[in-house]
Amino acid sequence: MLRSIERELIDGLSGAVADAGHDRAVDASALELEDFDDDEKGEFSSAISFAIAADEGANPMAVAAAIADAHEAAGLPEGIGAVTVENGHINYHLDVETMARRTLSTIDGEADSYGSRDRTDPDTIVADVSSPNIAKPLHVGHLRNTILSDALMNVLEALGHDVTRDNHLGDWGVQFGNLLHEYVEFGDEDAFEDDPIAHLLDLYQQFERRDSMLEDVEEFGALTDSFEDSVEAEREYHTDAGKEWFARLEEDDEAAVERWEQFREASIERFEAIYEELGVDFDLWIGESFYAREGWNDRIVDRALEADVAIRADDGSVFVPIYPDEYEGAGDPARADIDPSPDRARETLAEAGSVEDADFDPFYIVKSDGSTVYGTRDLATIAYRTEEFDADQSVYVVASEQDHYFKQLFVAARKMGFTDVRLRHINYGMISLPEGSMSTRGGQIVTVREVLDAARERARDIVEEKGRGVADDEVDAIAAKIALATVKYGMVASNRGKDITFDIDEAVSLEGDTGPYVQYATTRAYSILDDAEAVPDVDAIDPTAFNDTDHQLIYHLGRYPLVLDLCEERYDAASLARYLLDLAHVFNSFYHKNRVLDAESAAAERLALTAATAQVFENGLGLLGIDTLAEM
Repeated sequence: MLRSIERELIDGLSGAVADAGHDRAVDASALELEDFDDDEKGEFSSAISFAIAADEGANPMAVAAAIADAHEAAGLPEGIGAVTVENGHINYHLDVETMARRTLSTIDGEADSYGSRDRTDPDTIVADVSSPNIAKPLHVGHLRNTILSDALMNVLEALGHDVTRDNHLGDWGVQFGNLLHEYVEFGDEDAFEDDPIAHLLDLYQQFERRDSMLEDVEEFGALTDSFEDSVEAEREYHTDAGKEWFARLEEDDEAAVERWEQFREASIERFEAIYEELGVDFDLWIGESFYAREGWNDRIVDRALEADVAIRADDGSVFVPIYPDEYEGAGDPARADIDPSPDRARETLAEAGSVEDADFDPFYIVKSDGSTVYGTRDLATIAYRTEEFDADQSVYVVASEQDHYFKQLFVAARKMGFTDVRLRHINYGMISLPEGSMSTRGGQIVTVREVLDAARERARDIVEEKGRGVADDEVDAIAAKIALATVKYGMVASNRGKDITFDIDEAVSLEGDTGPYVQYATTRAYSILDDAEAVPDVDAIDPTAFNDTDHQLIYHLGRYPLVLDLCEERYDAASLARYLLDLAHVFNSFYHKNRVLDAESAAAERLALTAATAQVFENGLGLLGIDTLAEM
């Protein structure tokens, strides 16, 4: 209801501005949604009069009054009772009875599609989500990515977009050559069979520790020349062997591919078990290897050279030159303004004498040894998505440490001729542990398995202690849903851009403003509805029977579609998580201040309101991937 009123207000305000004699475009940013109990501001307000007055050298109070009069004369939308002017702001006040009737009727009619949209021309969105490296366990950083991206993609789908989730696996690169070498040297078939990911992680960490130790010895200086020679030879042996194994993999060597596929399949099997537990799935599992093995990387390199957007250096490497002044707006086709020609870079390079001394950043797509890199595969991904999916948007949910890389990637993509697709990097803060930064190499990580087990154990203790009427055989199932609500809500509701020091005890806490608090509010609504003989037909209730507390709750229910719109605007589902918490607080206040089932008046109206509230909780929690519970 508020979404439709907002659209009508924007249209009406645009006409009123023109009728008042002002030449100014009006869009959604001209209107603000205010708190329900702010009588002075109204539920919607506009400060457009200040911008107009500044442009025209006029009095903003006079401008606001003229616009308000023009809008009232043209007719206010149904549901707006009055328009007033206060301190230069134009304020629109809802008619509470119309608000109640329209909101409850809309929720009742649309049910589980309330808040969603149908679009005649939706965007085709292909998104990198989760995207772990194979041969390693999923850690808490992957957990944050997976949960954030799942909630966001759910919202975008609900708002009518065509979304494809691609679990873009990190399954290619020289690190897998190192791992193949390490497995041949030190691998244990029985250990791999028993727990493949744990064994591969041990081998990976072993390789990195040895390489780091040898590097330290080289930097410190060996005691004798022969010892120094031995250290250098040992390091070269392992490094070169890793490169050789990766070269064999790129050449489709049978032994290398067979072993690599074992690593990949074992990883995916383990990942799938975790994703199933999280209630998350994907449309695609196209790893980086696909682009290397199916020729897409070669096509990118050929395209860059043939189109003369890349430079081949003297050492054989190939790069696209990127200038810092090209970053602004590179992801948006409407704003990108980039010259694809490398002539400017060639001139700079001739003067500087080397790439290192030039004033541009080289975005490499081929290394000096002829191998490809992340950038090659990411450009190949964009090519694949535009050709195979006709993607309007290619979206990357990746931690903020890659901010600079994605700026460069987007510029390189524009120079390569991918000029129509929107490129979005949805970043999020890094996760560290109380003892310092996470490091798979150093063994300093918290796995998803550890987080889920701890949350479930905490939830189980609380269900056993406080659960009312919960059968013994239902405890584990309820505890699992509460645990997921705790972890998912905490990940989504936190400020996406902030770095997090991850404390597992805090992460699985059920106290305070948490997912289980919202779950419990929903369970309370279910309990009221279960105890009622029947929920009345919305069309039969009397909207004049509601009091101020009821109106507050109805207003919050009406906000739900606007909150989803805000999530799309920000490409962040945090607004939805915080909205549901606010709704839980408002509903609990409603429950404590009003009688429902045995109310002397308005019992039927409040039952209908409770049913509408339960519906909105279900819809919103569903988008966050959180289950509701009939009992807790």
